[in-house]
Amino acid sequence: MKNSPETLRKRNELKRKWKREIDPTSFPYYIIKKCKDCGLDKNCQWQHSFTQTGKPEYRSRCVSCHKRYLSELRKRRRRILTSQKRERSRKNKRKCVEYLGGCCIKCGYNKSDYSLTFHHRYPSKKENTIAVMLQNMSFDNEKLRLELDKCDLICFNCHMELHGEDYVQI
Repeated sequence: MKNSPETLRKRNELKRKWKREIDPTSFPYYIIKKCKDCGLDKNCQWQHSFTQTGKPEYRSRCVSCHKRYLSELRKRRRRILTSQKRERSRKNKRKCVEYLGGCCIKCGYNKSDYSLTFHHRYPSKKENTIAVMLQNMSFDNEKLRLELDKCDLICFNCHMELHGEDYVQI
């Protein structure tokens, strides 16, 4: 059910009034309230918002339970985002590998995408590494394709042979 335009107008006027007229120091930043999680009477923090009647809204959790709640929320979300991003980057790298021929131009290796690297023919002309660009862009991006045109697809072993003298040997 949607609110009528008149109700929304009144609510927005009240919000503007609260932002101008209500001084946050005129009411307590913390109040003693029963925590939703631990069930004890503890300090609950102001949410920086007000109800429709103009009363300050306070969190339903105490400070320590709220921190624990946010931490658990981030942990649950992190795994989902990481696996989705990992899968997206695998697909993007696969498309880039196929775009450059699908195998090492020196030895013909094509067993694993993980072992194939992008070698810039002229490192001074590169804008960014392909790995960094793959984190922020999809394969359909024109900048990524322009950068791929400056590269050769080489397996890791051949790439190390090319750059072997660049690295200090112990």
